[in-house]
Amino acid sequence: MFQYFILSVIFLFFEHLIHILGTWSFYKKLGLKCWKIFIPIYNIFILLKIYKRSIFWIFLLFIPLTSIMLFLILWMDLIFTFYKKTNKNIILFLLSAGLYIFYINYFKNIHTLKIENQNFQKKENNMGILLAIIFSFIIHTYIVQPFVIPTSSMERTLLVGDFILVSKIHYGLRMPISPISIPFTHNNIIGNIKSYVSIFQFPYFRFPAIQSIKRNDIVVFNFPKDYNHKIIDRKDHYVKRCVGLPGDLISIKEGILFVNHKKEKSFFEKQQAYFVKTVNIPLNIEYLNNKMDIEDIQCIEEKNDEYFYQIMLNDKKVTQIQNLFDNIVFIKKYILPIHFKENSIFPNQSGWNRDFFGPLHVPKKGELIKLNSKNIHIYNEIFTYEKVDQFDMFSKQYYRVKNNYYFMMGDNRHNSSDSRYWGFVPEDHIVGKPIFIWMSIDWDRKNPLNIFNWKFRWNRIMRTINDKHSYLSLLFLFSFAYLMSFLFKKEKS
Repeated sequence: MFQYFILSVIFLFFEHLIHILGTWSFYKKLGLKCWKIFIPIYNIFILLKIYKRSIFWIFLLFIPLTSIMLFLILWMDLIFTFYKKTNKNIILFLLSAGLYIFYINYFKNIHTLKIENQNFQKKENNMGILLAIIFSFIIHTYIVQPFVIPTSSMERTLLVGDFILVSKIHYGLRMPISPISIPFTHNNIIGNIKSYVSIFQFPYFRFPAIQSIKRNDIVVFNFPKDYNHKIIDRKDHYVKRCVGLPGDLISIKEGILFVNHKKEKSFFEKQQAYFVKTVNIPLNIEYLNNKMDIEDIQCIEEKNDEYFYQIMLNDKKVTQIQNLFDNIVFIKKYILPIHFKENSIFPNQSGWNRDFFGPLHVPKKGELIKLNSKNIHIYNEIFTYEKVDQFDMFSKQYYRVKNNYYFMMGDNRHNSSDSRYWGFVPEDHIVGKPIFIWMSIDWDRKNPLNIFNWKFRWNRIMRTINDKHSYLSLLFLFSFAYLMSFLFKKEKS
C-alpha cells in the first residue's frame, strides 16, 4: 500500500507540472500572482473558486484516474474564457486529449485577448451530464462494472447475451494499474489501437476482501495468457467457475471432476458434449433452439436414414430429449479416451486431455514446492508470473510460492477454454464477483448485430446470478413511478 501511495503522489506531482506548463499564461491573464500558480492543490482550489464550482470537486484530484478528468474540465474552462466555444475548438481539444491548451499557451498571445465572460456564472447549472459521467466512471472503476457474456463457455449458468454486473469489492478492490486511459474502455478502441498508455504504471495493490473466493464461485478475471496486453488490468476479461482453490489437488476422470480426491457435487447448470443418433427422421433443430433453448447442435454425419449429432446438454435436457423424441437410438456422453493426448492441454507434454486430467496441485502462497524433472514444466508458469529466473530454478530443489493461484473451469465443460488449457489464474488477475443479471437478450449468434432477431429473456432479467431472487417487478414499479412523477411535473409547470 505504501508503494502505491508514493507512486500516486509522484503521478499527481507530474500532473501538477503538466498543468503549470500548460496554463501559466492563463493564470497571469486572470490576474493571479506567480506564487499562487505553483502551489499544488491550491492552484486548483483557486480555479474552482473563480469558476464558481463546488469545492468538493477537489476530491477528484485525489482519486486515481478522475484527477485527469478534473484537469481536462478546468483546461476547458480556461480556454473558453478567452475563446468562443466553437465546434472547432472543442474537436481540437478532444482530439489532442487536452494538449490543445499547450498550443494556445505558447503560440497564442493570450495577453491581447479579451475575457469572453467576466462574470464567470456558476457552472453547476449546466454540468449535470458531466457530473453523471464522472460519478458513473467512479462506480464503474471502483465498485461495480457491467459486462456482457459473448460466448457459451458458462452455459447454462450464464447465457450468451446476458448483461451482468460484477462487484469489484467482494474479493477486494484492486486499484487501477494503468492510470492513463480513455474512460469506459478496456484495452482496445478499434482493432489493435490501445485505449491506454502503458508508460506509467501503478504497482499491484488490493484492499482487504469482503469475502474470500470460495470453491465453485463464479469469478471474473483477466486472462493470464493475453500476450497482446502486458498490463494486468488491461488483459482480456474471462468469466469461469473457480473449482480449485490454492492448495487443492485437481483431477478429472472420465469427464468427472475430483477435488482433493472427492467427486464434485452435481449441479444443474453443468453441460457436456453428447452423441445423439436418430433413425428415419432427423432432430428438429428449430424446436430445440426455440422451445428448449439448446444452441450448440452440430450434425456430424448422415447416412442410410441414420443421423448423428453432437449436442451440448445438461442432465435435465438429456432426460427431456429422450422423452420427447421416439426416434432416438442413443444419447451418450462424448468422453475422450484416456490415451488420447490433446496437444493444447496444460501443462505441455503432460499427455492429458479434457476428460482425463491431472492430478495437478494448485500452488498456494507461502508453501514450499519440491522441484524435480517431473513437475518443473508445470511450475514454469509460476516462475513467469512471479518474475523468477527460470534458469536459476533448475539448480534449486525447492521454491517458495509468493502468490495464491486458482483453477478455473467453464460450466460448459466440453466447450470452454479454461485452466485445463492455459493453466492457473494468479490472485492479482482477479477482477470481481458477478452478482446480478440486469438484462438478457437472445440473439442470432452468427449475426448478433441484427437487432430485429433479438428476443428478451424476461425470466432472466433483473435476477441474481444464483437465480434465487428476481427484481423485475421492482424495475417496472420504479419505471412507472418515474413516469408518473415526470408527467405530474410537466403538467404542473
